[in-house]
Amino acid sequence: MKQALAGAVLSLIAAAGLAQDGADAPAQDRTGAPRDEVALQASRDYLVGAAIGSSANPLGTAEQKLSFGGIWAFQLGRLRFASSGASALLNQGRDTVDSGVSTQLARSDRVSLNTSLAIDDGRDWRDEKDPRFHGLGKVRATVRGRLTLGLSLSERWSLTSRASQDLLGRDGGLRLDTGLNYRHRISRDTHWDLSFGAGWANGSFRQTHYGISPEGAAATGLPAYAIGSGWDSLSMGWRITSALNRHWVGYAGLGMAQLQGAARRSPLATRPTTYSAGVGLAYRNR
Repeated sequence: MKQALAGAVLSLIAAAGLAQDGADAPAQDRTGAPRDEVALQASRDYLVGAAIGSSANPLGTAEQKLSFGGIWAFQLGRLRFASSGASALLNQGRDTVDSGVSTQLARSDRVSLNTSLAIDDGRDWRDEKDPRFHGLGKVRATVRGRLTLGLSLSERWSLTSRASQDLLGRDGGLRLDTGLNYRHRISRDTHWDLSFGAGWANGSFRQTHYGISPEGAAATGLPAYAIGSGWDSLSMGWRITSALNRHWVGYAGLGMAQLQGAARRSPLATRPTTYSAGVGLAYRNR
């Protein structure tokens, strides 16, 4: 069934591109430019940069880690590719870009629907500082298919809901994340966002990330812990984003997330409340 779901997601991406191409068959857009020229210009969009951040990932981990890496995004026709740090930078002042590979299925003045694919890195418990966890099995990396619905509530308020499914059958399960966002524009090129989020996951996801099987309990001495589906997280974040000039864009942000319910009571949740911070700077070609 999950293989079928993977095929369905990929089919949606292809169908969206074909349907849009068919809808765009008339030779020109609103500005009078030929459609093939518009597509060609879109394929030339790109962004490259760097970011540094501090976070405890996955949620519930005690160790705060400092990370430094590249951020990038580019577009090929109607397909967009982006790292997670580039989502608000490539189109600052325009549409946001999902991380991974994505395409837009539908859009109106108030509603947008996007689909995307992204890699979930998994987790190796042998990397944890606490030796009690070293006997637990790996959380395997997988590919997740995502469907994101965006709703503009007013000039400043918006709502986003995302469903994320493990497509490779690696016990990654299903996640649903919903966020409420308030945007305040400081100028034409600068704004800050205040966001509030809540997350739900099915039993497969939660058992993989917060549960302990009888075999894991025997190997580690930790108590076995079974967990079902439910709401498992609340989060809040603040971020400022600015187009410094035509080509350079940057951001800085702070965040807090907290486990809830049975996930919070898991023996693996060594720090239920975590904090994060990050800054990034990138160059875009237009």
